[in-house]
Amino acid sequence: MLNIVFEYVPKPLLRQNFAKILAKLGAVITALEVDAPIMRATIGALETLLIAQDLTAWNNHHLSVTPQRGLLGLLELSLDARPKVRKSAQEAVHKVLANPPPGPSLEHLASKLCAEFALTKIVELIQAKQASKKRDNKEINALLIHNLALISAITSSNNWPNKEIEPLCDVLLEISKTPDQYLVSAAFSAFEGLFNSMTSEIDADKFMRVLSIIFDLKPPVNDSHLAASWIAVVAKALAAYSKLDALSCFGKLPEIVQLVAGFLSSEMSDIYVSASQCMIALVTECVPDQLLLLPASNNEVTAEVYEAVDDVISQLSDIFVELLSVKYTHCAKEVMEVLCAILQKLRFRANPDFIKPVAIVGEWRSNEQSFQLKTEADAVIASAISVLGPEVVLSSLPLNLIDPKPNKPGRAWLLPLLRDNIRNARLGFFKGTFIPLIRQFEEKVATLEPNSVHVKIFQTIVDQIWSLLPHFCDLPTDLVASVTDSFLQNLGSLLYANVALRSSICYALKMMVDSNLTYASGALADDILLQQQFPEVVAKANVEYLSTKANNILSVLFNVYSQTVPESRGFISETIDSYLQIIPAADLEATFNKVCGLLKNALDQEATTPTAKGDIALSLTMMDLVVAMAKYVPASCHNALFSIFSSTVSNSDNLMQKRTYRIISNLNETDAGKQSLLQFGAEIQNVLVQAPETVDSARVARLRAIFTMIELLPASDLVFIPAILPKIIFSINDANSKTREVAFETLILMAEKMIAGGVIENSKLPGMEAGTPNTEASLKEFMVMVVAGLAGESVTKKRTITALGLIIYKFKGQINNDTLVDICVMVEDFCLLAESRDIAKAAIGFVKNEVLSLPEEILRSRCKTVLEKLLKASNTHQRAFNSKIKHIIERLIRRFGMEFVERNMPEDDYKLLTNIRKTRERSKRQKEEGENEEKKEKKKFASAYEEALYDSDSDESEAEDAPKGKKGKANQFILESDEPLNLLDRQALAHISSSKPKKFSKREPAAKSKFDKNGKLVFREDGKTDDDPLLNKDSISAYIDAIKSGPVRGQKGKLKFKKSKGDDDFSDDEAPAKPRAKVMGKGGISKPRQQQSRKKF
Repeated sequence: MLNIVFEYVPKPLLRQNFAKILAKLGAVITALEVDAPIMRATIGALETLLIAQDLTAWNNHHLSVTPQRGLLGLLELSLDARPKVRKSAQEAVHKVLANPPPGPSLEHLASKLCAEFALTKIVELIQAKQASKKRDNKEINALLIHNLALISAITSSNNWPNKEIEPLCDVLLEISKTPDQYLVSAAFSAFEGLFNSMTSEIDADKFMRVLSIIFDLKPPVNDSHLAASWIAVVAKALAAYSKLDALSCFGKLPEIVQLVAGFLSSEMSDIYVSASQCMIALVTECVPDQLLLLPASNNEVTAEVYEAVDDVISQLSDIFVELLSVKYTHCAKEVMEVLCAILQKLRFRANPDFIKPVAIVGEWRSNEQSFQLKTEADAVIASAISVLGPEVVLSSLPLNLIDPKPNKPGRAWLLPLLRDNIRNARLGFFKGTFIPLIRQFEEKVATLEPNSVHVKIFQTIVDQIWSLLPHFCDLPTDLVASVTDSFLQNLGSLLYANVALRSSICYALKMMVDSNLTYASGALADDILLQQQFPEVVAKANVEYLSTKANNILSVLFNVYSQTVPESRGFISETIDSYLQIIPAADLEATFNKVCGLLKNALDQEATTPTAKGDIALSLTMMDLVVAMAKYVPASCHNALFSIFSSTVSNSDNLMQKRTYRIISNLNETDAGKQSLLQFGAEIQNVLVQAPETVDSARVARLRAIFTMIELLPASDLVFIPAILPKIIFSINDANSKTREVAFETLILMAEKMIAGGVIENSKLPGMEAGTPNTEASLKEFMVMVVAGLAGESVTKKRTITALGLIIYKFKGQINNDTLVDICVMVEDFCLLAESRDIAKAAIGFVKNEVLSLPEEILRSRCKTVLEKLLKASNTHQRAFNSKIKHIIERLIRRFGMEFVERNMPEDDYKLLTNIRKTRERSKRQKEEGENEEKKEKKKFASAYEEALYDSDSDESEAEDAPKGKKGKANQFILESDEPLNLLDRQALAHISSSKPKKFSKREPAAKSKFDKNGKLVFREDGKTDDDPLLNKDSISAYIDAIKSGPVRGQKGKLKFKKSKGDDDFSDDEAPAKPRAKVMGKGGISKPRQQQSRKKF
C-alpha cells in the first residue's frame, strides 16, 4: 500500500517525515526472514522516498539517519540471492541515481558511494576467485554476475564518477579474460551501459577519458586471454562514441584502425579474426552516410567537412595498402573481408583512393594457378564494381581478351563478376567498349573452322559479354544520351536475326523501364547517397523519354513474339508488359485497334482454313497480345474488349477459351477496368451463364472470371448467383487442385454476398416465368439453392454434398440449428445409404464434417442415429469405408469420451470400440517408450476444408499402421561378408543399399506346377498359392514390403494406395472388398511444331 501511495504523496511531506519513514522501512529491510513480495514493495517505497529528498538532505552527513543509509540498504539488496528482489533493488538504485536532486551538478551526490560499494564488492570477489582452488567456482561466478548487473545499473544512469572509470575498466577487462561466457557477457553489458549513458555533448570529454583509458589498457598482440575481449570493447566504445560525435569519431578512425590492425600480425587465428571483425564493425558503425555526401545546400556537409572526410579516406587507403603486403599474408583472407566491407560502406567516395588496394587484389586474382583465396578476392572486386563502377575497375584491371600476354594476362574471369554487380553504370561504356569487342570476336570466328574449339571458346565469351547488357540497363546514368534510335534499331535487328540473344536483349529493354519506374516511385528513397548521385527527377525524365520510343519498341516485340514458339515467349511477354505501362494512351489505342483487326482476320481465316497440325494459330498469338493490353488500354477500348470476349468465349479451341476468360481477370486489376466490368456486368453475366461447358485446361480461368464478377456484384444483380451456381458446384470435385481451390473460394464468396443481403429477381432466371416472385437474399436461401442439387444425378449429388459440407464448415456459426439438422438428416437418409459408392463416400465425408462443426448439443442428441447409419452404410458397401468410419468414431470419442460413445453404440458393433481402445492404449504406450519418434511429412491440401475432411489426424490409426521395428532403425542395409568393409574404398558405397540385399547363394528350384489327378495343369483363379508368402519372411522383408505398398502420388498429385483384399477390414470375418479392374492407357507421338512465318505490324 505504501509503495502505491508514496507516488502521490507531496515530496515536502516525505522530506519532513524522512527519518520516521526510513526507520519503519529499515526494520523490514534488515529483518532476516521477509517474503519476497513484501520486500519488493518496501524497495519501491524506499525508492520513492529517496528520490523525494533534496540537496540539503543528501549533504547532511552529521545526522544519524540520512538518505545515504537508505541507499546502502538498496545496494545490499541489489546483491540479494532472490532474483526478483535483486532486480527490483538494482532498478531502484538506477532510478535514484538517474533522478538527482536539483543543484549545480548534474551528477548525483551518492554516485561515488554507489561506485565505491560496487567496486569494493567485485574486487573482493575477484580476489576470492583467484584464491579458490576450483577453476570454475559457480557460486563466485554467480555473485560476480550479480555485481556486474549492479554496475550496469549504475553506469546506465550516467552517474559513474570520472575518478572511478579507470579502476572500473581494469576490473571489467580482468573479468573478460575468464572463459565463462556469461561473465564475459555481463562485463560487456557493463561496458555498454557506460558507453550508452554518455549521449549528450557535455559527456564528450568524459567519453574521451574512457577511450583513453581503454587504449592505455591495450594488451600484448599475442595475449590469448585478453586481446579478443579488449578488441570487442573497442568496437562497442567507438560505435557509441560515433552516435555522440560522428565527425570527431570519424576523424579518429585511421588511428584506431591502425591500432586494431596491429593485432592482425598475431600468429593466433582467434586474435586476428577478432581484429578483422572489429575493423568491420568500426567501418560499418562509425561511418555515417551523411558524412559521405557531397557539399550541397540541402545538407550539412561543408567544404571543410568534405576535405576532412577525404583525408580520412586517403589515410584508410594507405593502411589497407600496407595490410595487403607480405607481412600479413597469413591473414589475407580477413584483410580482404575488411576491404570488402569498407568499399561497400564508402561507396563512390572510395574513388580514387581505394583503386590501388583493389588493383593489388586484382593482381593476386590474375595469378589463377597459385592463388588460393579466389572467393575472397572475387568478393572484393565485386564490391569495387558495384560501388566504383565497371569503368573504373576495368581501367585498373583490363580484360585483355584479345591477344593476352604474360605481362598483360587475360581476365575472362571478370565477366561473371561484372554481370552480377553492375548497376547504375554508364550504358555508353558498354556501347563504346564491349560492342567493338564483340565485333572483334565475331571477325575472329569468321576466319576459323565452324566446329573448332576456339570458335566455341570465343562464342562463350561473346555470350558472356552480351549478358552484361541487361545490367548496364539497370538504372543507367546516361539513358537519354545512350538509348538512341540507331542503338534501338541495332537491338531490333539482333532480335530478328539472332534467336540466342533474344532473352538478353529483352531483359535489357525490360530493365530500362522497370528500374526507372521503381526508382521514380521512391523505392530507394532512404538511400541518401544514391539519391544525391542519381535524383528521382532523372528517373522520371528517363521514363518519359522511353515512352516516346515505346511504340516502335512494341512493334518489334510484337513481331518477334509472333515468330517465337509458345514455350519460349515468357520473357518477351514480360518485356511487352513493361512497355505497355509507359506507352502514350493514343499510341496504345491505335496499337490495340490494329491487333484487334488482325485477330478478327485470323479468326475468319481459320474458320475457313484450319491451322495445320503442329503450327501456331495466329489468332492465339493475337489473343495473347489483346489479353496483355487489356489492363492498360483506355476505357474507350473496353467495348471492343467485351465484344472479343463474347465472340471467343464459345470457341472450341481450349487455348482460346483460356485466354478469353483472362480478359475479365486482367481488367479487374485496374480501377477503370472495374468500372467497365460493372457497366457491362449484365452482358458479361449472361455470357458466362450461357457459355457451354469449358475444357479442363480452361476451367480455372473461367472460375477466376466468375469469381471476379461475383466480387464486383452489386446487391441488385444477385440473380447471377443461382444462375451460375451449378457450374461452380460442378467444379467442386475436380481432379485439378487449383480448380477445386478457386471453386471453394467462389462458393464462399457467393455465400458472403447472400449474407450481405439484397433481392434475387427469380423471374430473370432461365426457365422461370415472368411473374415469379422475388426472394430476399440470405444464407438460408443460399443453402436451399445448393440443396436442390441433391435431386440431380449421382455426379451432381456427390458434388452437392461436398458443397454443403464446405458451407457448413465455413458458416456453421451463422446457420440456424434447425436448418443444420434438416440438412444433415437429408444427406444421411438419402445419400449415406445410397447404392453408389461415390455418393456414400461423399456423405461419409459430410458426416465427418458434422462431427467437426456441429454444436455439441445437436451432435449429442443425434449421436446414436449417426452411429447407426454409419455402421449400416459400412455393411451396405461391404465394409469398404471402415477406416473412414473408424476415424469418425475416434473423433466422437475425442469430443465426448469413450463412455458416451459406448452408450450410443449398437451392441453388435462393440468389438469396434474394443479395437479402438486397444489401438489408443498401444499408441500411448509407444509414445511413452519413445518408439514413435519419427516425424511424418504432413499432407498438403488445396484448402483448410479439404484438410479437415481428408486428413485423418488420428494418432491411433497411424500407430496401428506404422511398421514395427527397432527405434531409429535406418533404411539402409550393409551387405555382410567374410571380408571387412573398407570405408575408404571407392566401392564401399556399393555395399550399402536402401533395400534388403539378396544373398548370393545357390538358386532355389522354381516352384513346381500343380496337377490334378488326371494330369491336367491347374491354375488358381485368385492368383494365390497354398503356401503363405509371409511364413519365410523376416522383419526386414516385411518392413520393405510395407514401404512398397505405401501411398504414392498419381499424375495429378493425388495420393493413391496400393491395396489388396482385406486391407480396410476391422477383423478377419468381414467380407473382402471387390478387386478393381485394370485400365489400359494409350499414348501417342505428335509432330514437331513448325515455325510460323513472320507477321509484320
